[in-house]
This record gives sequence, structure tokens and C-alpha cells, in this order.
Amino acid sequence: MKKQKIGALVLALTMLSSVALAGCKKSDESTTATSQGESTTTTSESAQDSTDESFEQVEVNKPAVQDGIPAVLEDMGGDTIAYEPRGEVQLAVEDANKANGKVLHCSGRTDNWNGVNFPCDFFAGNTVNIQAAAKSEGGDVIVSLQFDTLGSPTYSNVFHISGCADGFVEGKGSTPIPENATNVYIYVESGDTKDIYIDYMYITVEGDYFDPTSAPEMQIVDTTSYESLKELYKDDFEIGCCVPAQMIDSDVEEPRQLLVAQFSSFTCENEMKPENILDATTTLSDPAKYDEAPALDFSRCEGILNFAKDNGIKMRGHTLVWHSQTPDWFFYENYDVNGNLASRELMLKRLENYIKGVFEYIDANYPGLFYAFDVANECVDDSYKLRESNWTKTIGDDFLQYAFQYARQYAPEGVLLFYNDYNEYVEGKQNKIIEVLKPIAEAGNLDGMGLQSHISSPISMEKYIGALKKYADELGVVIHVTELDVNAVKSSSNPEYDQGVYYQNLFKALLDAKAEGYKIESVTIWGLTDAGSWRSSETPVLFRGDLSKKMAFDGVVLAKKGGELEKPADYVEPPKDDDPFDDNFENGEFAGSPRANANLTVVTDDPKEGEKCLYISGMTQTWDGYVINLSRYLGKKIKFSFAVKSTADVVAFSADISDLWPHIIEVDTSSGEWVLVEGEMDLTTSNWVLPSGEVEVPADLDALNLYFESFDCVDDIYLDAIHMEVVE
Repeated sequence: MKKQKIGALVLALTMLSSVALAGCKKSDESTTATSQGESTTTTSESAQDSTDESFEQVEVNKPAVQDGIPAVLEDMGGDTIAYEPRGEVQLAVEDANKANGKVLHCSGRTDNWNGVNFPCDFFAGNTVNIQAAAKSEGGDVIVSLQFDTLGSPTYSNVFHISGCADGFVEGKGSTPIPENATNVYIYVESGDTKDIYIDYMYITVEGDYFDPTSAPEMQIVDTTSYESLKELYKDDFEIGCCVPAQMIDSDVEEPRQLLVAQFSSFTCENEMKPENILDATTTLSDPAKYDEAPALDFSRCEGILNFAKDNGIKMRGHTLVWHSQTPDWFFYENYDVNGNLASRELMLKRLENYIKGVFEYIDANYPGLFYAFDVANECVDDSYKLRESNWTKTIGDDFLQYAFQYARQYAPEGVLLFYNDYNEYVEGKQNKIIEVLKPIAEAGNLDGMGLQSHISSPISMEKYIGALKKYADELGVVIHVTELDVNAVKSSSNPEYDQGVYYQNLFKALLDAKAEGYKIESVTIWGLTDAGSWRSSETPVLFRGDLSKKMAFDGVVLAKKGGELEKPADYVEPPKDDDPFDDNFENGEFAGSPRANANLTVVTDDPKEGEKCLYISGMTQTWDGYVINLSRYLGKKIKFSFAVKSTADVVAFSADISDLWPHIIEVDTSSGEWVLVEGEMDLTTSNWVLPSGEVEVPADLDALNLYFESFDCVDDIYLDAIHMEVVE
């Protein structure tokens, strides 16, 4: 739909009114997804402790207007209020030792998702730019987006504000919002329950303004003629989907009809994660009573469980033990985060009683409904070590053995016990996972390995299936694919078609491995629609927001039935192997993808050439960055050039090859100014000749993914004018 600028119309747009800032607990929780965004590390003075004013109830007013377009321009303590509580928190405007004098203090947080909402329904159909400054004792604040489509919520992180324990740090990012989105919020949260201070929040429209009141109502597609995946694969493995509670509670019936028609297994998207079952209100009301056994509350997952039971659909439980989305108070003496961490003995009792309580509940209320449960999730980090967490800080490195021991003791008959992780096909991480799990398997307490399979950029079937087989062979376990989604590759000439082909090849490879005797018993897609996916901007699943099927769905069907995926009418022949590659960001887009946790935003901040450049931020690991798939250049000699600047001393241009990750060239960026880089690399043999030296790569290497990283720190990076071409 055509976008146009508007004037007086925005004055009719209003936000929620009469909102109590003490808050009411919401039933929606955020995930740890990553979207496009950026953060900077400009610090300012810290807030003082004295409270200037607090509120029992205020009105959330109309949006500000900037150049005739609605905006959020909240610098705290002004005549208007653009925020409201997120969960049961207290909000107070306080004096600060800084120029504008006021900050918003968010306290009383008992769950990670508690924080501050900025209602933004008037931004639906637009891309917004967000700027904020915040601090928190925990050192990391997250600015995120929430919206509903067809009555179901989507959550995605826009950017992280890191290193903010000692002072305010500024962050910025941008994110698109679908035109049919409702209940739109930009919100501030963190990975812990520490207090958050916000200096300002500015949200403005990028480009021309689209008036969401002019958007036609979404027309839901009739899905009754679709092939049924659960019928197609009924003799092979369960076909599952993750489900949010709001989809079950929504007035919109069609998504539920599609769920029942297509899937034989459900996983609660968030509702059975620890923060949604551990009952903060009851436990904290009487810490002595619940000292060894925290109170549990299953109200958030009951709707999904009842719906599954009524429709004869099995359940996978997800998850009991996790470093994330587990409230901090659970790990402290007297459940007081301002006190000391609990002793090993106390935490073992809490762990046992928590696991016991969950399994007793499902056995008593839903006997036979659950066929598998993820006992532990993501316990090995990306440096191939056991992840440091509150579990290791309280119990020690053997917490996993105890978790599986208790799970085996209390799990109902027929419930298989799983370990679940991401990047599970990376060789170094896989080896560590197997090392950690072997004693658990040998003790008879592990039944299966869960391969999350969040595939950001295509990996070879040989590598993926090889990893699957290694888990099965070395641990003697069954395999579940637990959280499958495949990002559409933006640099592709035909992203939806290529995605469909990849899904087809992946399911065909799973069927082939099954035929070889490997016990692959369940495959779960992580989301019903792209609009509801935690990676919505990457369009990674089988259905669009209006429930129309994608080529990804057709690919899954054809993997079982046979045949070729038909090319679309608008199919574009991909670049030839010798065609140059250019990524200059002038059209506001980028050809690559974020690597790991990085946020990507095209910005106008001092580009090297033209008017725009790419800003890479939000990195939480040194290898996070920006990755480009250039597999067509394998086996060739190529020359490259790019411009880079960073607050890091050195930025590396590297090759994404497991257990090698060679630096093609290391760039001195200590000046903080743009550096123009040129070079050549010879990839004609498995002995690559790079500017940094020679490196031996696997002879069967079938993908070339090149990436940029600030490998010795997590500072932000600017990129511009990336060019590569074959040398004749």
C-alpha cells in the first residue's frame, strides 16, 4: 500500500489512558530472540537514589508529533507520559545528576520480562528508529518489540544496551512493524531482575508515515485444501509446532484449525519455561514456608495443555533447567536477590522439589499427554565450555547430573528425557555436549538429544546429518529436531524458493537417516507463521501471517511425496559464479545476515561512501558480527575491498569454517576513523593463500561464509562499500 505523509490526522491517534503505574501482571513473556538493531557505549552520569516524584496512576497521553508524524519523545518528567508498567513493577521519576535532570526508575521486578512498556499502536505498518539510554546493575538492558497478529504475540529484541552497570549507555536500532499488528509495544527489559533506569526513549518513523487506520483488515486464507503434514509423516515421526497461549485464547479460530490439521505434537513456546511456572507472588510472600520447595503455578500453560488434550495432540515439555528465563530470586537465600546465593545443599533441594512438582502436576492432570521433556537447555556455551550460570554458581558443574537424576526419579512412565541445544552441529560444541552428556547417558538418565536447528545460514546436509548421527551413535539416544526454523537468505535472488528447496532437502535427509535406522522420532517447527516467529523479519517458517502456505511448506510436502519444487513465475536467475558482489547499503538493505547475537542496522551516521552504511552492534560474544554467503566463489581467486571503522582496536575479516575460523585479514581500527581495506585470496585449492598467511581447509568444504568480527572485544563495527570479484 502506498505510504503518504499526514498532518492533522495524527492528532486523532491516542494511546491507552488511565493506566496504573503499579501495573497488572501480564501473561505474555518475552523470548531471547535477536532482531535488527544497534547499541553504542557513550556513557553519562549515573542517577541518584533520591526519588523526586512517584505515581499511583497517570494517563498515558497522545503521542508527540514531529514534522506532522506521531513519535515517542519521552525524556522523563515532562508534561506527558508515554510509558506504562510491564508486569508488577514500580515506576518513579527521580532526580539525576545530569543536564535534563530526570530519569525513570523501574523497581520491584520479579521476572526478566518485567520492565517498561511504550505503547506504539500508531506505528503499525512502519519501520521505526529507536534511541534510548539506560543503566542497570546487571550491566545489560534490552529494548524489544512486541505485537499481536491474529491474536497471537510476537516478541523480538531490537538491541542490547551493554556495559551499563556504572552509568547510562546509549543504544539505538530500527525495526519494522507489520501493518496489521495490534497491541504494539516497544519495551525495556533485561536478562535479570535488577532495577532499570531509563534516561530517555525516542521512537520515530523512518521514511514516510503509513497511517495504520487505513490498513485493510487482514484476509485469512482458507487452509482446508492443504496437505496434512501430520498425515504425510505419520509413519515417520511426529510433526510438531510451538504454540503461544494467546493463540489458544484468541477469538481468531483459523490458526487453531491449522494447528490441529497439520501437527501431531505441540511445545509451549514460553509457558513452561521456569519463569512462567515458578510462582514469584506466592513464594516471596512467605519465603520460610517455601524455602526448599518454591510454589508452582501452571495457569499460563493450562490453556495449551487442555487444547492439546481435547484434540488428541501430544506434548513436548520445554524446559526445566535453563540459564535464561529463570528468575534470579530462585537462587538466593530467602529468595532475596539482595542477599547471598543459596548453598549447594539448599539449591539441590529446590531443584529436586521443582522438578518433582512439575512432573507430579502433569501426571495428575494430564496423564499420557507428554511424550518427551527437555530436562536441560543450552548448558554448553559457544566457546565449548559448560556455561557459567546461577546453576553452576550455586550447585556446581554437576548440576546437570542431578537434574537428570531427579527427572528420571519423578518423570511419569513414557516421558522421554532430553537435553536440548543450539549450534549443536558445530563440531567443537558437539564434542563438549557429548562429553557432558556421556555420564548422564551411562547412568541411564538420558533418552534423547534435542537439535534446536535454528538455521541462520544454510549448512550442508552432510554436516547436519553427520552431527545427528554422531549424537545417536555416541550417546545411544533418540533424536528430536526441537525448534526448527530456516532463515530466508536475503542475499539470494530467490529467497523463498531457495528456502523451500532447503526445507525439502533437510526433510529428505531426515527421512534417509531414519531409513538407515537412526531413531528420529519428532520434528518441531518453531512457530506457526512468519508473523508470529521470534525471527519474524527473517521469515523462517512454513506459513505467512495470513496463513497462506509458503514454498517452505511445499518443500516439506515434496520431501515425502517426491518431485521437484516448481520455480515461481518471478524466478530470477542467480548471479553467475564470476559476477561481482557489491554490498553498499544505499537501498537500506544488506545482503548478509547477523552472526550469532549481532544486531544489524543500515544508518546514515557518517558513511564512507554515499549516504548509508551498515552498523553492527549488540554483540555479546567476540565472534558475533556480519556474515555473507559467497559460496559461488569457492575454488576461485578473488579480490576484495571494504571500508570499516570501529571503537575496537582490531576488526577481523574471517572465514566461517568450524574449528578453524581463519582471519583473512586483521584491520587496525584503533584510530576510530574509516579504514579502506583491499586484498586478494586464492581459494583454488584446499591450501588457501590469504593476506594473513596460508591455511589448510577441508577438501570437501561446500560453503563459503565470510564474516566481520571485532574478535578481541565486543565493540560495535561500521561497514561500507563491500566489493568482491573473481580475479581472472
